[in-house]
Amino acid sequence: MTQNNKLSTTNAALVLVIILMSASFVRGAEVVTMANGLRVNLVGAAEIAAEPSLCGINLAAADARYVPFDADQVLGALEAMHGFDVALDVDIYLLPAPPAAVSSSYASGNNIYLTPGTGTIAASTQAYIVTHEMGHVLTWAFMDDSSSRWNAYMDLRGLSNEDNGPAAAHADRAREIVAEDFRYLFGGELAIVTGSIENHDLTLPDQVLGLEDLLGGFLSERPSAEVARHVARAFPNPCNPRTTISLELPAGTVGQVRLDVFDVRGRLVRSIDGGSISGGGHVMLDWNGNDDRGTGVASGRYLYVLQAGSIQAQGSLTLVR
Repeated sequence: MTQNNKLSTTNAALVLVIILMSASFVRGAEVVTMANGLRVNLVGAAEIAAEPSLCGINLAAADARYVPFDADQVLGALEAMHGFDVALDVDIYLLPAPPAAVSSSYASGNNIYLTPGTGTIAASTQAYIVTHEMGHVLTWAFMDDSSSRWNAYMDLRGLSNEDNGPAAAHADRAREIVAEDFRYLFGGELAIVTGSIENHDLTLPDQVLGLEDLLGGFLSERPSAEVARHVARAFPNPCNPRTTISLELPAGTVGQVRLDVFDVRGRLVRSIDGGSISGGGHVMLDWNGNDDRGTGVASGRYLYVLQAGSIQAQGSLTLVR
């Protein structure tokens, strides 16, 4: 997964509702909310094949050999995650073909994109991959907005920014290591059936004194009510290419206003200075579909974060040219 450094400094954690897994579910129409707090919106391969814009990314050409992830296996793997009670919305896309830009599954923000195999994927492999990518989502939601949490984790794990940064080999990157730690410590039986982690040179997570308590402690703290209740909306959405992103602010809000737009890999596309605000009110910022160099970006799904003083809100939009 590509590192989301800029996104990690601005994102706001999402709100969730906790209900039982037994809630009725029609794929593509309802959300499954699990006992561990994960609220999953799953978009199936057939839906994406019929309407590729649903996933917001470009896909490679279809091939009869491709076998998508199984919806029941994916939901089962997430339901089996234990040891936490979080508040997090997750969008999962069972892709009918690989992403055009990469060949593997990946996560970006609270989105998980599962790449099909060239044959049936073993249940244990599906559980491993889904839970690993969920580890990236948990990192994004509960660690990326806190340098102190990252520092505590890096120190306990014995990692360094020099040896375990984004330029390191894949298995040596801190973001991959923590995703594996989340999988190993909080995944179900199928997800940890190998009894190993990707980086075989590291101590297994359950042998690192205090690691489970540290990560579990991160997951125990819910998003602040102030951040959670603010939603930035884009209109029109889909857009072609201009859209206006607006946010209602409570009285007394003061500070600088900024809009950041990211692609689905978490790369910053455009940053817009909205000036300052004092006393709250209604904020509206326009995005014209261009990047910071003034070049029009490609059609697809984009994420945005609107910040006004201490208030953060985020959302997604689809650009169609």
